[in-house]
Amino acid sequence: MGLRASSPPPSITAEPDSARELREKKRVLAALVVHDLRSPLAAIQGYLQLLREELTSERGTPRQALSYVDDAATLVDRALGLVATILDVDELEDGILRAQPAPVRLAELVDRARAGNAAQLEVRELRVDVDVDPDLVVRIDRELFGRVIENLIDNATRYAPRRGLVAIRVHRDARGVEVAIGNSGPPVPESERERIFGRYFQVEARRAAARANRGLGLYFCKLAVEAHGGTIHVEQRGELGAVFVVRIPE
Repeated sequence: MGLRASSPPPSITAEPDSARELREKKRVLAALVVHDLRSPLAAIQGYLQLLREELTSERGTPRQALSYVDDAATLVDRALGLVATILDVDELEDGILRAQPAPVRLAELVDRARAGNAAQLEVRELRVDVDVDPDLVVRIDRELFGRVIENLIDNATRYAPRRGLVAIRVHRDARGVEVAIGNSGPPVPESERERIFGRYFQVEARRAAARANRGLGLYFCKLAVEAHGGTIHVEQRGELGAVFVVRIPE
């Protein structure tokens, strides 16, 4: 009785040239769009700085006017960060962009992210509960991790119910540092808790009238957190329906 011939090992299917070329064209297009957006946004940023200097030099300038200029400058900073995310996602995927850790006070990143969402928090009349040690220092990439916090606070603000609660809690334990940012809105369905961090995931059920699009934000967060050797997931905690939990080992 002869030996039975074994099946050949499954071969790894290479990406077709056409698909590779299309992906590269999309990447080049994204780079061109980012370049074209950066220039006018940087110009606006410069003009806002000049306008603030002029207003500051004028006697009797209403404090509210300076506040509006500062708010506009903050929003431009956020827009520039969103533009950078488009390229950073590709570079994080390819391992080109890597985290460069340095000692950073997490409270500073939280304060900056809150300032960027101040107008939205005020308009939606949201309560904000912040629990972070002002002296907590962690070795992280300031720019990358700062944008993670900005994205998560923006996400919590956008999906919170009007007059609801946005909670930002940071603590250190034996396993490292945990950053938990969430709101009192509805929980993310368990079937979506993994997929929500996909590159282009749309949540329709939570905002049936608006077809809320989370775009690249949470996908960027996942890649940036993993670049720090950490993890991110979403869960429900008490009255907080959707809490995004980031853990960074130390």
